[in-house]
Amino acid sequence: MTCFLMLLQRCYQAMYDYEAQDTDEVSFRDGDLLINCTPIDEGWMTGTVHRTGKFGMLPANYVEPVNNL
Repeated sequence: MTCFLMLLQRCYQAMYDYEAQDTDEVSFRDGDLLINCTPIDEGWMTGTVHRTGKFGMLPANYVEPVNNL
């Protein structure tokens, strides 16, 4: 994925492992890149795990914005 493409998407990187607790959530590992993220509720967002291609809800406090510059 190029830096230009990442600038067009809302990208975050996982700071911790997370195991989905429900069918509408996604699991990810520490260091995974999450793309196309959108805040949806206090403490939650939706996004796609780049490594697996799976889309769903994820806890916002488990990820941090990717510095694209």
